[in-house]
Amino acid sequence: MNLVKYAGVSLLAMSASMANAGGMEATALSAGFMFEDGNYGGVSVQAQTPSLKATVGGVSATSGSVVGSVTSTNIQVKADAFDNLSVGVAFYRQAGIKLDYQANWSLGGAAAAAALPKVDLDVNAIVLLTKYDVNDSFSVLAGLKNGTAKDAVVKIPSSLVDAAVTGGSALSYVLGAAYEMPEIALRAEVVYETSGEYVLDTTFTGIGAGTVKATTANYMNVYVQSGIAEDTLLFASARQADWKTNQVSIKHAGTGGAYADISDFSDTTGYRIGLGRKFGDTWSSSLSYNWEGGSSATTGSPLTLSNGNQGVSIGAKYALNDSTAITFGGNYTEFGDVEGTWAAGTFGANAKFSGNSVTTLGAQVSHSF
Repeated sequence: MNLVKYAGVSLLAMSASMANAGGMEATALSAGFMFEDGNYGGVSVQAQTPSLKATVGGVSATSGSVVGSVTSTNIQVKADAFDNLSVGVAFYRQAGIKLDYQANWSLGGAAAAAALPKVDLDVNAIVLLTKYDVNDSFSVLAGLKNGTAKDAVVKIPSSLVDAAVTGGSALSYVLGAAYEMPEIALRAEVVYETSGEYVLDTTFTGIGAGTVKATTANYMNVYVQSGIAEDTLLFASARQADWKTNQVSIKHAGTGGAYADISDFSDTTGYRIGLGRKFGDTWSSSLSYNWEGGSSATTGSPLTLSNGNQGVSIGAKYALNDSTAITFGGNYTEFGDVEGTWAAGTFGANAKFSGNSVTTLGAQVSHSF
């Protein structure tokens, strides 16, 4: 059976949870490159353009998206050290918050906008992975993930936060296992990623020294693919994250020496299902549907701007030769509506975030050697 392996699937692994109740994940780690034949390297660029706007009392309250656009570069390299042992490295933008009410809130004028939040936080991760083939069918994966939070700005006037945050790093672990039947392109893999805790030195304006703590979730990712017909592949995945116990919090003199949460993330599980198809010797493509259930139609946190999501991805891969390929594609995801139940005076009145979406475009060059 002649089958396509990854037709644009790994390229579009960017999470749609930005500004969602489900935390601050930006890109989901994909272990798929560890199953490429021989030595492998890939570089991809992704551009994410959100449209997250609000109304108050039926009147538009925003002049632009309160979540900004992001372009990121992802790198994956894998080498066979021995017949049954492979080593790989992945670099990607793991998490982030690009939230700017102050530049995009039009209701109430400049004074009202200045009282609203602004958060600019990025976390990049580099992962060292090993894969050991127990036999022709079973393999195990293990690795270390080092995340680095860049210097950040956090301004949430309603919580008396106006801070400059110094970057830092956190170490976490990756464990996984997989079962394969190559004759039908079947692979079932489970990958678990532990949380990473970033305790960042912070200077709070008017208060002094303190700390911002931002913790990424524990992730459980399940991926299954199988050939279902000549040149046709079915794939599905589920990704669970325990964001409810991993919030963004602050500690300074005004909090009495204890951490106080400034986010209200909820546990989430996102799903994806799709088909890959090969057309001749050079072209292959994929089409998939992604969705994530909502947690609540209301929120008390200005960091939560949506309630679940659903979207569609399309990708295409062109083989330049037996070793080199170009993959490109896009994802369009719509966010579920949510209403902010903030106290009057914070935003003037409750804000409704509805009809919002995000578009992701990407391209990748890969080479086997």
